[in-house]
Amino acid sequence: MKSKFIINELWYLAIAGAFQRAGIYKPGADEDQKAIFKKELKTDLEGFIRAQYFTICTEAQHLKNIKQLSEHSQKYASLLKNEQLNIGVSQKVLNLFLKYLWCLKLVPVPPHFPVDRTIQVTLNTKATQLDIPSSTLKPWTQLETIDEYMEIIALAKRVRDHKPEYEQLSLAVLELTLYNNLSST
Repeated sequence: MKSKFIINELWYLAIAGAFQRAGIYKPGADEDQKAIFKKELKTDLEGFIRAQYFTICTEAQHLKNIKQLSEHSQKYASLLKNEQLNIGVSQKVLNLFLKYLWCLKLVPVPPHFPVDRTIQVTLNTKATQLDIPSSTLKPWTQLETIDEYMEIIALAKRVRDHKPEYEQLSLAVLELTLYNNLSST
């Protein structure tokens, strides 16, 4: 009973984090339909997590899951501004929910981390310090393709692989380390 409550709260946080700045709904979208959409999205995510994230999920499968979330949302085209969730919003809701579950030790370390502006700025700063190419900042709410998303993930890998104290870290641990370093300054 308590764990169900906590997981539902984490779900609400993930939805808020992914939707609040993304402007995903068409003007005048029906509130009841929004609730149905979010409930179905949660069901999809829970299905992915049960099937693939209680063991180590591969990066390829993780990318497939992000794409599937985006594609499944087409069912609600009449509700959604761009007729579906884009890759940026899809990755954010999945990665953020996984991050919360992982931090509570409910799932193993996820393959990636929630991509947002803060992590992009932090990665670019680290890249500059390490004298490796940084990348152009792209609003995560406007990521339309897996390739755009993977450019940010590739930057994280370059930063990790060029700093000895990061080399052994997973991408999720790297992001959490960088985030915690920001929070403590």
